Amino acid sequence: MRSITIPYGESVISFDIEDSRIIDILRPHDLVGVNPYATTLNALHEPVDGLGLRSIVKRNRSAVIIADDYTRPTPAGPICLAILDELNSLGVSDSSVTVIVAAGLHRAMDERELKEKFGDELLRRVPIIPHNAWDDDQNQHLGQTSRGTPMWINKRVVHADLRITVGTIMGHFTAGYGSGPKTILPGVSGYRTIYFNHAVLSSTRSATIGATNGNPCWEDMVDALQFLGPTLAVNVVLNSKNELVAAFHGSPVAAQKSGLDLYHSIYAFKAESKADIVIASTNPEYAYLDQCLKTIVPMSMFVKRGGIRIIASPCREHLGPQFLRELYYDSLSGEWPAPEDYQNMMHAGKFKDIGDAAGILKFLQSNNSELIFVSDQSFKEDLTNLGIRHSSSIQDALAEVTHKLGSESKALIVPYGPITFPLNAEN
Repeated sequence: MRSITIPYGESVISFDIEDSRIIDILRPHDLVGVNPYATTLNALHEPVDGLGLRSIVKRNRSAVIIADDYTRPTPAGPICLAILDELNSLGVSDSSVTVIVAAGLHRAMDERELKEKFGDELLRRVPIIPHNAWDDDQNQHLGQTSRGTPMWINKRVVHADLRITVGTIMGHFTAGYGSGPKTILPGVSGYRTIYFNHAVLSSTRSATIGATNGNPCWEDMVDALQFLGPTLAVNVVLNSKNELVAAFHGSPVAAQKSGLDLYHSIYAFKAESKADIVIASTNPEYAYLDQCLKTIVPMSMFVKRGGIRIIASPCREHLGPQFLRELYYDSLSGEWPAPEDYQNMMHAGKFKDIGDAAGILKFLQSNNSELIFVSDQSFKEDLTNLGIRHSSSIQDALAEVTHKLGSESKALIVPYGPITFPLNAEN
């Protein structure tokens, strides 16, 4: 018997399993963390495509730094400070710089979260303003992309002389990867823009983890950049402790692509065979159920058809904001629709929030195996109402699964579900 411990929010969760049943434990091939401020500053001096701050910044021009929010582990404080100090050295004063929190459709961060994410010094030096996708007064209509996405972008972002995005490179189950152009769309886009990109374009099966070229969701995000003036990025790779290991600076697409080999070397895995059972943690993205889909959906690539996924998450905000709660109940509280039927309902306008409905569609499309969600007892009622089986511990879930699949059933253990990149495994 072997005792296994995996992350569970800010804590850990443990369970026992026979050694003979473990196919593998997909722990990241971690690198040692480095100083995020110094590493970012070095990256700013060595742009990956030759397009960097030093080549385009003009003295006394305005700039916005666009950083991801509380749902991402990016160490935004020191990264943004390095960018700010570099802007200062090029003649752009603090008074000409604003930080925009790329919230997409997420809720606004509270004061404690802003302080933890950005730090006291940055909060003192520049305004940090949350993006509000729902506020038409805050967003400007710029036309539409070649795929028909109506482009609404935060006015501060549109009218600044320069934009620098900040994000962490990781796999994403519809956009291919996070960071890069994704920090603009959906990060600082209006809800109409996000709805079309996330619902109409993301509903295709080619919109999936690891796909860029040929992925209409990602390609549309790239198209969105053409509506803006000069836009640069600082994209980073983190280890499993959320420590920065490398930074890449340049255009949003180049900065993202330049970090993919390093990201894959840490987080990409191909199981020799698919498992009967996958046991995964939703760390580091676990705030509410919609975030947990970034684990639930990719883990279907590691499990046999008819197998079982055991997903562990504290999920402190349960179903998240009220509009998400309503969407999940409208979508899943009865008999689950077939993916094709759900997609038709989305496009027929049944759901007000079709942007996040795309995540539910991906969940339905990936439903090749049963799901047991391990969380606090307080989440049980909602999960049960949505037709999702709940367990209070991995150990209890594993006992239930063993009874069903047998004592010889094999398990794959994934301690960091959202950032583990699944290479296709053979049956």
